[in-house]
Parts: sequence; structure tokens; C-alpha cells
Amino acid sequence: MKTASAYILYTPLDISLLMLEVGGNTTQNKSNVTGEFDPDRTLFPLVLRPSLVIKDPDHVLDDGDHTKKLIDNRWYIGTNETGSRITKDTDGFILGQYGELTVKRNVEPSVPLSLFFTCAYIDSRTQNTFRKSFLITLTTNLTTELNLSLEIDAARKMPISPFKSVSTRTIKATFRNGENLVADADAVYLWKTRDSVTRQLRAITVDDLFYVSGLNTKSLTIDRRFIDKELIQLEAYHRADNSRKVYAQTKIFRWYGQWDEREVITRGKFVRPDTSEIEVRAFVDSPKGQIIDPQNYFDMTHIFTTNEKGLGDVYKRQPQTVIGYGETVVVPASIVGKDPNVRPVFGVEVFERTALRPMMINGKAVVINGKIATISIPKK
Repeated sequence: MKTASAYILYTPLDISLLMLEVGGNTTQNKSNVTGEFDPDRTLFPLVLRPSLVIKDPDHVLDDGDHTKKLIDNRWYIGTNETGSRITKDTDGFILGQYGELTVKRNVEPSVPLSLFFTCAYIDSRTQNTFRKSFLITLTTNLTTELNLSLEIDAARKMPISPFKSVSTRTIKATFRNGENLVADADAVYLWKTRDSVTRQLRAITVDDLFYVSGLNTKSLTIDRRFIDKELIQLEAYHRADNSRKVYAQTKIFRWYGQWDEREVITRGKFVRPDTSEIEVRAFVDSPKGQIIDPQNYFDMTHIFTTNEKGLGDVYKRQPQTVIGYGETVVVPASIVGKDPNVRPVFGVEVFERTALRPMMINGKAVVINGKIATISIPKK
């Protein structure tokens, strides 16, 4: 008997493997300021679900989703099967049914994470096995979100009194991003002053006489005794973005306030034949009371003159003579003479002093034992 064989032929299936993102996102953002991830996959994980879609030209198999028929589902960290296989013990991942993968791992911006999925499907018409794969890469963008503000605990114009018992003053800064304080490790501070020669702002250095401490920190300590008039400016920025700077400044000036001087004869006001000395003392008063040790803050020059009685009982003031300096002066009683028609007059001229400044000789600062000698001079 002669035979002939028949063959059963099927048109090849159209097989597509898709990867659905049913939770989360393959792209994250990381704040360069706070270090936080958005979304944070430890709280809002990414869920990847394979989807196998079949189309049978011969209509033997139903067209549509055949994901539940996937077999040998495997996930790898890497770009192919040579990577590290993900198991139930792999930290940051959870394996689910039908190849589903839950990712609870955050990805650093500099290290993208590639995930490779491979699976198999058996064509029930032919019993042939087909393998399909899918590569997905998780990335993170580095973002900088800054809303910076800067304040210092000093008024824009800050008078400093020479009468304060404490010579130093600390200026403290408050640096915020939004409502949050910027951590010291994330902040850069630069204190500046106006140069007395160029009139341009420059960085404060240890050579500035008024400087005590605090360069490159949020607190600058200055010595009041060396300040007549200074512009102090703080410049600050976040290390995440050095182009976005904020500023705060204050103008500091030496200010005596209201005061008045008076000369008092403290000994020898009534000169008798046996009076040998006359003592005069200068007092300086402010609205808050008598200033103690005024010679520390004022230049005081004591003068002497006389009013001599002339025709018609008219007194005529004679030329003045300087008799001493400082708070108290003692002179011989003989200076007033013995003529009752001559009225002795003592007076004092008082001038505010400048802040301490370098002592200069031939245009150069005087240095003694490695330190600049300073002097305070009267403002006349």
C-alpha cells in the first residue's frame, strides 16, 4: 500500500512581552539639598508586571493576554542573564506571581539600575517553547530646590557705645531654606567689609583690627574698640548651588549719644593765704548719669584764665592758658595771684575720641612685639 503523509501547519504566533508599571515610577528625583527621594520607594514601591499578549492568525488560540501561562520567570540585576539573579532573599525586591516584581530600592543619580526579565511560553498548538525578555532601567534625577533667606541679629544701622563694659559684639546669622534651617555642613559663609582705600567690599581677614573670631562661620565676633565706622556684609550660599547667594549687612558706627561736660573745683575753691594747691576735675554726664572714668573715652584739656576788674566794675577776660590734661589736674594756688579784683576761672574742653587705630610713623604702622600699636585721638 502506498501512503502519503499530511502535515499540520500553524501560522506563527505574534507574541509581545510588555512591562506594565502598576505602581510607582521608573524615574525618581533626589534633592541635592535634603537628600530625600521623590518618590521614596521604601514607602511607595515600584511594581513591574509583565504582560504577554498573543495574537493567533489561525484563531486557534484566543487573542489577548496570556500572562498567567508564563513559565520560568526570572529577574536579574544587570542587562542580561549574566547579572545577579533576584531571589526572595534579595534585599529591596519582592517577587510575585506571574513574574511580577516589587522594587523597594532607591537608586542614586550616579548609578542607574538595570533590571532584566526573561520568561518562557509554550505554544499549546505545537508544544514549542518561546523565550521572551525585557530590559528596563531605573534612573534618578538630581534636583536642587532652594528658597534661601538670610538674617543677622543686627540692625541695618547699628550704633555701638564706647561706654559698654564688654568690648566685643557677636553678630549671629540665621540661614534658611524655606522654613528649615540650613545645616552648618551645607552652608558656606563669607564675611566682608568695605576697604578703606578702594571703597570696595572685600573679605574680612585676621589682619583687620576689629576682627576677633568667626571667619567662614555664621557668627562673627568683633571688638567695638576698633570701630569708628564699618560696613559689615555676610554672603551665604548652599553647597548644592554656589551661584544662588543671599546677603545681609549692617553699618556699624561709634556713637557717644548725648553728653555734657562740667568743670568742678574739688579742692581750693576758696583761696586763703595758707592754700597751697587747687584741684580741678572734669565731669561728663549723659542722660543715664555720670560717666565713670571719662578720660578713657574723651580728650580733656583744662584751661585757666582770669577776669580782671576794670573801669565801671566791668570784668575783662584774659588769654587762656592750658594747665593740664585728663580727668583731674592739680596746680599751685599761686596761679590765681592775690588780687581780689582778679577772678580766677577754670574751664575744660572735652572732645570725643576716635576708635583705636594703628599708630603711624612715616606712613607705616608701628609694630611692637609683633603687634600693631594703636592709638585713639580726639575728634576736633
